[in-house]
Amino acid sequence: MWRRKSGQPFQQPGPWHLSEALLALSADDDLTLADAFEGTVVFGATGSGKSSGSGRTFALAFLRAGFGGLVLTAKPDERAVWETYCREAGRSDDLCVFGPDRPLRFNFIDHELKRPGLGAGLTENIVNLLSTVLEVAERGTGSGQGGREDEGYWRRAMRQLMRNLVDLLVLARGSLSIPDLYRLIVSAPTSLEEARSPEWKAESFCYACLQEADEREKTERQRKDYEIVADYLMLEYPALSEKTRSVIVSTFTSMIDVLNRGILRDLFCGETNVGPEAVEAGKVLVIDLPVKEFAEVGVFAQVLWKYVFQRSIERRDAAANPRPVFFWADEAQNFVTSYDMQFQTTARSSRVATVLLSQNLSNFYAALGGGERGKAQADSLLANLNTKVFHANGDPVTNEWAATLIGRTRQFLVNGGNSYQTPDFTTFPWMRSFPSVNAGISETFEFEVQPSAFTALRRGGFASGGEVDGIVFQGGRRFLANGRSWLRRTFLQRG
Repeated sequence: MWRRKSGQPFQQPGPWHLSEALLALSADDDLTLADAFEGTVVFGATGSGKSSGSGRTFALAFLRAGFGGLVLTAKPDERAVWETYCREAGRSDDLCVFGPDRPLRFNFIDHELKRPGLGAGLTENIVNLLSTVLEVAERGTGSGQGGREDEGYWRRAMRQLMRNLVDLLVLARGSLSIPDLYRLIVSAPTSLEEARSPEWKAESFCYACLQEADEREKTERQRKDYEIVADYLMLEYPALSEKTRSVIVSTFTSMIDVLNRGILRDLFCGETNVGPEAVEAGKVLVIDLPVKEFAEVGVFAQVLWKYVFQRSIERRDAAANPRPVFFWADEAQNFVTSYDMQFQTTARSSRVATVLLSQNLSNFYAALGGGERGKAQADSLLANLNTKVFHANGDPVTNEWAATLIGRTRQFLVNGGNSYQTPDFTTFPWMRSFPSVNAGISETFEFEVQPSAFTALRRGGFASGGEVDGIVFQGGRRFLANGRSWLRRTFLQRG
């Protein structure tokens, strides 16, 4: 692999080549494009300088290299921060802001229907997307975590309902939206008698869509799909017992309710004028729904964007479109999901650089449900983020983990001492005491970087002249500057 020698300027071997240097970690060591694609996690206590120090440094390096990017926001000032970054990097024209006071809109299920690719428009893919996204609304509520023996039946029944509603809208209108899915289900017949009723047929949106789909020209496959849809909505669904039908309908409508009102309806249920392809084309898309301002609505909207972006970037042909992209999440514990582990395993081949910033390790454990399962998922995710940056931290769990990660080395401890033998003054009162000297060397395996070292790193600000200390670790690498897998590096909060 190509390596820059100390003091030698970087010579580009090709456009966005994996050995391209993004920033210098020392006089002899670079962070390359390949390193970025292996993922980065940054830990540091509040006020440690993780965002304004290493975070700022990585962000500017990505922007100056021409990355596209998706940025999730937790704090109200993050949009302004990224506006500053893009201005400093000369990328202001590439900045796109998605938020309630902006014109950008994204109908994610209609996007899945109409996107390019052989897998586009498949009903099961749309249902899976909708189901996965809607599960985000259940985060932290405790629902879906246990219990009923017949839970599998209700899940299958609801997915059957969703398949038929999606197919009917596609066959009738050629488009999808959450409000139309809701109108379909609330206007479906609730009995076989109602299904035959002229009054119901005259007023029902569901029946109007069935008529439209019936009259439209269809392929052989679409004709067979329509027959299944019509049989389900006109025969099977109204024949269900009232209790069974009400449970299925209530489960579905309660899940889509969050997307069917207010800001989320405005942002995700109309016409689409921006999608994840914008990031692949080099745009920097900031989702300006900060969690501290919009709470659960902000989390839902941003995790929705993250999941759709992840699926989109996994599908792209990196050979035809090699532009690197980044996914950025400060206060990442607000946005992490179980799918992140799967995504990160193939992020390098997708040419996407994931950067997660958080205060401590326990944030990830808690965000993924706690317990052994949450810990296992968090450990899996963090193991696939190969570059780890540790800033000042007083959390013993994180500091112990960092020290263990760096590892232990054989160390030699030298000890020595002296003592004086007390003479018998009654016999020889003129004699001085006799000295006794001892020394020894012992061998031990001890932390190469002690956990206490992370508590003493500089935090930036006026007292440190805007300099933030961090310890950078990369698995499988020996830095040329010190021959170790870790490197102490100072980051500037300002240029």
